[in-house]
Amino acid sequence: MLRWLTGKVAYLSTWCGLKFGCGIVAAFPRAVFWLSDRLADIGYHCFGSFRNRSVANLSIALGNRLNRPTIDDIVRRSLKNFFRACVEIAVAIRASDEELRSYIPLVGSENLDAALAKGKGVLVLTAHLGNFFLVGSRLAVEGHAAYVVVNQPRDGRFAKLMDDYRLQTRQRTIHARPRRDALRELVTVLRDNQVAVMIADEFRRGTGIEVPFFGGTVIARRGPVTLALRTDAAIVPARLIRHADNSLQLIIEPELELERSAKGPEQIKENTIRMTRWLERTVRAHPEQWNWMNIRSWVDGQNPSVDQAEKFQQAI
Repeated sequence: MLRWLTGKVAYLSTWCGLKFGCGIVAAFPRAVFWLSDRLADIGYHCFGSFRNRSVANLSIALGNRLNRPTIDDIVRRSLKNFFRACVEIAVAIRASDEELRSYIPLVGSENLDAALAKGKGVLVLTAHLGNFFLVGSRLAVEGHAAYVVVNQPRDGRFAKLMDDYRLQTRQRTIHARPRRDALRELVTVLRDNQVAVMIADEFRRGTGIEVPFFGGTVIARRGPVTLALRTDAAIVPARLIRHADNSLQLIIEPELELERSAKGPEQIKENTIRMTRWLERTVRAHPEQWNWMNIRSWVDGQNPSVDQAEKFQQAI
C-alpha cells in the first residue's frame, strides 16, 4: 500500500511539475533560461558522479590536447547545454510550425530527401549532443512522420506521460523493449518509407560489438546497422547543435556509406565502426555539447576512474 501511494504521489508530482514548468516557460522564457543556467552551475558542484565521470572520460579521450581547467569548463558547459535543452522542449510544445522552423534552422535537407527517394526508409543517426530531444520535432515540421526510439521508464504511467509529451513535440515513440515489438514497429516504419531517429552513443556492458572509440574500446549496439542491412534502409547522420549565442541548428549529413559486400559478423562490425567514427568526429567538433557520462565501457569493459584521469593528466 505504501509503495503504491508513494508511486502515485511521485507520478502526480511529475505531472504537475511538467504542466507548471511548461506554463512558466511560455510566460517567462528568458527568466527560465537564466534560471536553468544558474541551476546548471549549482549542479556541476552537486552532481559529483556526473562531474567525476565526465572529467575522467574527457581526460582520457581528449586529454592529450586539453588541460584540466579546459576540461572542467567543457563539463560545466555540457551540463548547461543539457539544462537548456530541457527548457527548449517546453518552447517546442508551444511553438507553431513556422516558429519552430525559425527557432531551429535546418541545413542539409537535401541529404534526407535523397535517402528517402530510395523508398526504403531512413534511420536518422544522432547522439546525446546539443538538443537531441528535438531532432524528430524539427524533421516533423518538414512533413516527415518522425518516430524516436527510446528506453522507456519501467513504470508504465511515466512511460505514457513521456510518450504524450513527445507527441506534443510532434514525435511518435517506439519503445526499445520488448525488442521484438520494437523491431516489428521499426520494420513497419521503414517499409512505409518513413523516418526513425536512433541514438548512436548508448554504449553498454555485455553483448554487443567492440569498436574503437577515442583510443579505447566501447561495446556498441549492433541494432542500427543490423536493421539497416536487413531492410536496405539508409542511415543518415544528423546533429542538432547549439551555437555560441545559444541558437540552435539541425545539420543533416549525407547518407552513411555502408559496407555491403562482406557478410556475417564482419559486415556488422565494420559498419558499426563506421557509425562510431562518425560519432567520434562529431563529439570532437562539439565536446561541450555532449553528455560525457554516456560512455559506459572502455578497455576491459571498465569506466575510467578519476584516479586514471589524474594519472593521465600528470603524464602529459
